[in-house]
Amino acid sequence: MSSTSWQELLHDATTPQRCLPALCSGLLVGMLLIVIQLSLASLIFSGPLAPFAPQASGLPLFGCFVMCLLVALFSSVPTAICVPEDSPAAILASVAAGIATALSGAVDPRAAYVTVGAAMALSALGTGALFLLLGRFRLGNLVRYMPYPVVGGFLAGVGWLLARGSIIIMTGETPNLTNLAVFFTGETLALWLPGLALALALLAASKLIKNGAALPATIGTALAAFAVYLWATGQSLADAERTGLLLGGIEEGARLWPVFGVADLSLIRWDLLAQQIPQLCTIPLVSAISFLLVSSGMEAMLRRDLDMRHELYLNAAVNFIAAPGGSHTGFTALSYSMLGPMTGSNSRLVGVTAGLLAGVAAVSGASVLAHVPRFVLGGLTMFMGLATMLEWAVRMRTRVTRAEYGLVLAILCSVGIFGFLPGVAFGLVMAAAVFVIKYSQLPVVRQEAEADGPASTVRRSIPEQHILRDRAGAIRVLHISGYLFFGSANTLNRTVSQYLSPQKGAPLGYIVLDFSDVNGFDSSALNCLLRMVQRCTGAGLTPLFAAAPEGLAQQMRRTAPDDAEKLLFLPSLDSALEWCEDDILARFESTKTTESQDALFDSTVDDLLAQIEKSERFEAMLESLAPYLEARSAAPDETILDEGAALDGVLLFASGQAEETRMEEGAAPVRLRTLKAGALVGRASAEQAYAAPGRIVALTPCSLFFLSLDALARLEAENPGLAITFYHQYTAAPQH
Repeated sequence: MSSTSWQELLHDATTPQRCLPALCSGLLVGMLLIVIQLSLASLIFSGPLAPFAPQASGLPLFGCFVMCLLVALFSSVPTAICVPEDSPAAILASVAAGIATALSGAVDPRAAYVTVGAAMALSALGTGALFLLLGRFRLGNLVRYMPYPVVGGFLAGVGWLLARGSIIIMTGETPNLTNLAVFFTGETLALWLPGLALALALLAASKLIKNGAALPATIGTALAAFAVYLWATGQSLADAERTGLLLGGIEEGARLWPVFGVADLSLIRWDLLAQQIPQLCTIPLVSAISFLLVSSGMEAMLRRDLDMRHELYLNAAVNFIAAPGGSHTGFTALSYSMLGPMTGSNSRLVGVTAGLLAGVAAVSGASVLAHVPRFVLGGLTMFMGLATMLEWAVRMRTRVTRAEYGLVLAILCSVGIFGFLPGVAFGLVMAAAVFVIKYSQLPVVRQEAEADGPASTVRRSIPEQHILRDRAGAIRVLHISGYLFFGSANTLNRTVSQYLSPQKGAPLGYIVLDFSDVNGFDSSALNCLLRMVQRCTGAGLTPLFAAAPEGLAQQMRRTAPDDAEKLLFLPSLDSALEWCEDDILARFESTKTTESQDALFDSTVDDLLAQIEKSERFEAMLESLAPYLEARSAAPDETILDEGAALDGVLLFASGQAEETRMEEGAAPVRLRTLKAGALVGRASAEQAYAAPGRIVALTPCSLFFLSLDALARLEAENPGLAITFYHQYTAAPQH
């Protein structure tokens, strides 16, 4: 505890204006928590274990004492209240039922009682260990990655277990399909119907009364009504205990804690505990989810962020300390933590007072607690169950989609029919299936939609441009993104299938699959891709794989060598488009006729004349600029300009061909453009910034000239007309 916390506590304890409201709030919270812990003990020790429930009440009361006191002293939230919780208790009730059934014929009936107590302690230790790990590795947000509908289904299932357990508390019978009619007979109905009425009254009161007095006021009214009932029927407390209306079962002067002694350790059936480990392991998971949801709620109500690591460590510590005393899992509770501020007290004295009151009840309050009506314990448990189901199985409908809400109801039903552990397993499996289905429906393919069709950066001659333009519809580019698995790969397969049937307009001949945005694949995707390739080749289409992930080609060749030999893997989309264009031009050359050549000449003659005229103007300009130019040359594969290099002037290409490429980290170089006669590179003014976007390398012997900024300044002064001609040519040329 920090010195600041001590100072706060001492200040509140010595200041009447703060001490009295805090003590009143603490007593109110403490009495409420005592009744709640009695109901949880009755929930866990129900059915065959019901005779042990009164004495076992000391286990959660001890936990309430330790958790309340320590969290009140050390939490970063002054009014934080930490108690053994209802959701772990609901799961422990199922564990206890299994242990009780397995030991129904045991010589010592206390064996099941002590073994269930050990299971409670193990649940607290396991939860403390998980909280410690989450805090140590700063994984407080990790549990929040669990799908929201699965969380809702789990918590709704816990609500069902609480509601079902309340019936067992009040009647001593476990409801199922075979004995359902028994619960509607006169005697049994009288046992649980008041509890249901109390639960409904608590729901209504909590909805209408917002100042924190709803629960204690309603419970106080129920106790008063029960006292009137006993007076009206002439029953004494002893009569009520004999008829099962009171908790009873506690000897006069007995203590509720310590519950077990050293000699009881020999009664623990560790073999049965080992069988219950799968269910016990769900308690830390559900507790972590609940605690993080509680923390989010507290942050929203307090309007500030909590120190999650500190709170995880603190909740881990209180579970470790409370576990040896037999307490089950606990963590900070949102509703109880807000009772202090709602009743007008924002002090650590609230939690300290509530914890001390629970400790007094555990040590010396047995005789009073024995006279608590069972319908109050059962009604309070039913209220917690109905409130949980109302929140997570009813109101959840407005926060999720229909499919997600169906998952919530499916998990709830599986918990109700098969139990909590099968329900958890079913929920996780269903969540994974829903995720796979949803992910596979994401648009994995983005189609190329250019009016004239996709084109490479290769600079083509005018006749070649016309040939390619006439066959622009022959190439279809599909951009693929995300992770390829059987779902998304099947989506890709269906997309490709629509191009296999004859299309209107120019016939499709090439499908280019651009994998540059794909970040992985699995083996099932390989099979889908291979089937797609087989169908494409069967339909006369040529599939090309551009920028495929590393290892895809090798795995496809290992999986289906014969089919993979027909595949074309290109390093980039641009190179794949270049291959398609070269193939189209080669096919035209191999099938050309006199008629087709004449038609091509007629369609290109105007463009050829315009190109010749443009070339003549460029050559004339070079001749006029000769006094200002510096002649340069480059052999094949020679670097003309490095990527990122500055250039104080303009390069003018007179002849030859060069290529500008940009290096991509971890990928093949990307070709930006090809440069031929008439191309200009650089800057034409000192104010114009220029850094080469890529590396320019000569593909053939190149002849070029360099016009420096100084020479350009002389040109402007000496021959303004020629300077204007140059600027016109410079601005007309494509720049990068």
